[in-house]
Amino acid sequence: MKIVLLERVEKLGKMGDVINVKDGFGRNYLLPQKKALRATKDNIAYFEKQKATLQAQSKDLQTKAEGIAKKISGVELIMIRQSSEAGNLYGSVSSRDIVKGLEEKEIMINHTMVRIEKPVKMVGVHEIKLILHSEVTTFIKISIAPSEEEALAFLKNPELAFSKPRNFS
Repeated sequence: MKIVLLERVEKLGKMGDVINVKDGFGRNYLLPQKKALRATKDNIAYFEKQKATLQAQSKDLQTKAEGIAKKISGVELIMIRQSSEAGNLYGSVSSRDIVKGLEEKEIMINHTMVRIEKPVKMVGVHEIKLILHSEVTTFIKISIAPSEEEALAFLKNPELAFSKPRNFS
């Protein structure tokens, strides 16, 4: 399927590129998310008319995302979770948990902006990627522990989390 990108899409291209993608990816992701249009003559002409408006909107969203990134820089989340003596969590930390923690600090983002590369299932300090805009990416540190004191200790010295098993009684 040939499409015209309406915004920069990671690993595909930038706004205005006409590219070929698999039909399912185009129909199920790019078109419903309004990230692309089918590459017909009419749609290409429509895109050329709307290009300046789309670029201005994208620039505005990028500016807002950069403001949020400045707020986030330096923020460290503390999450209290029950864990085994070996440090394995009972459950895991999800993107929604991270969004909830940021909301408590009055930073509003969508859970789709949180990219957890591998499941967070251990106590300790983890670095999580946040994609606020196609051009704005930042990282946040989260400290997960059974108590707030341990979480603060992990932030000061991350190696503590991965030392010998501890007794949490």
